[in-house]
Amino acid sequence: MRKAFLCLLLVVFFSALTGEAQQYKLKQNTSLMGIKTESTIYVKGLRKRTEAGSMMGIPSNPTIEQCDLQRTITLNLNKKLYFIEPFSNNQEEVIDEDIKTVPKKTVPVQKTAQKGGTITMYFSIVDTGERKNMYGFTARHIWTTQKMKPSPDACSMKDSIIIKTDGWYIDLPQFNCPVRYSSYKPVSPANTEKPDCQDKFITRRSGRGKLGFPLIVKTTMIMGDGSGKTTEFVTDLTTLELTSGKLDSMLFEIPPGFTEAKSLDELKEKADYKSMIKEYGKQKTVTDALVKEEDNGGKILIGVYVPTGEQTLKDYGQTLQQHIVNELNNSSYAAIPVADAAEAKAKNCEYVLATEFQRFKSGSKVGGLLKAVKNADPGAANSYNIDLGMLLNRLSDGSLKLSEKVSGKFEGKADESAKKSLAEGCGKLLSDLSR
Repeated sequence: MRKAFLCLLLVVFFSALTGEAQQYKLKQNTSLMGIKTESTIYVKGLRKRTEAGSMMGIPSNPTIEQCDLQRTITLNLNKKLYFIEPFSNNQEEVIDEDIKTVPKKTVPVQKTAQKGGTITMYFSIVDTGERKNMYGFTARHIWTTQKMKPSPDACSMKDSIIIKTDGWYIDLPQFNCPVRYSSYKPVSPANTEKPDCQDKFITRRSGRGKLGFPLIVKTTMIMGDGSGKTTEFVTDLTTLELTSGKLDSMLFEIPPGFTEAKSLDELKEKADYKSMIKEYGKQKTVTDALVKEEDNGGKILIGVYVPTGEQTLKDYGQTLQQHIVNELNNSSYAAIPVADAAEAKAKNCEYVLATEFQRFKSGSKVGGLLKAVKNADPGAANSYNIDLGMLLNRLSDGSLKLSEKVSGKFEGKADESAKKSLAEGCGKLLSDLSR
């Protein structure tokens, strides 16, 4: 009897450990047109909570995906309101197999009496076959292309849209939310003025492969105006942190005392443009359309390129670039991330800073060169011997203003060690500039 009781305790104990291992917290950074925002994501079983930072002065509302109940809950914490939106079933999917002789498979949906047109989404997915270890998971390299074409009587959009992604995805145990290919939801005034007008979505899907939980994704959206002119937007998503641990179940429920809203519009907050300019003026990452030259406060602008020279750190490129930007901002200088000299010139930079990691070697005896590091968990703690060079050039004529070198052993994970070495280099740079 005692033996059976002990066995039961062990089962409960290991079940608790397993349950805790299926709970995750992620921090992700999203960059759009040079403006960056950080989100915190919590995952527990079949539920996910996303808390995004404000974008362009517009606060974001937390969302809870309850995959077990097939619905999304949007919260407004200030107004203590919530809105429930069921997963869309107004969608038909046609799967185009690789072999044309294979019959097409159609999944019909319930007909609706509402007026509206049809938006056909051509979705293709390509698994490149590339794999790598990210935060202890095996990540898949996936390309997707999605073209959305509305019929003339469609309510929510009038022009075609093409969305391309290049990303790395993983499988999180237990989290098995259905992939909804209509991830982009067009918003049109017609939806507000004519609530009885609702479009039907038809997805034509081709290609083999599966998505999953995104860790790194570059999304390019191309919008046309019907006359051959197009507008392109690029969004970059990068995972900064992924940890496991016990999460409060109430994170994934409607908070007590909240009232249900009649529509998402009730949850919206007005944009605080003064706060927006103040917030992004400090970071110097807002576009020229929002921050004028005088908002620099008389500071000298430095354009910062993405660090180069080390493949192991390629997934942290934009994160390290932003780290340099933060380290260089002081009372006399303001740094901004730029892609090239043309962008630096357009943003009135006086200098541009190029950083190269010339050596990035595991400091452990067993570690060896970067071949070993690439096959290891990049999130694992370690120490690294780092050599890097920083070149500060005048943008007007390309002449060298300052050259700094950093060499030493830095403790921590790969990205943490890199940040420590960059902080030392930035300190030297600011010290020499002040002389």
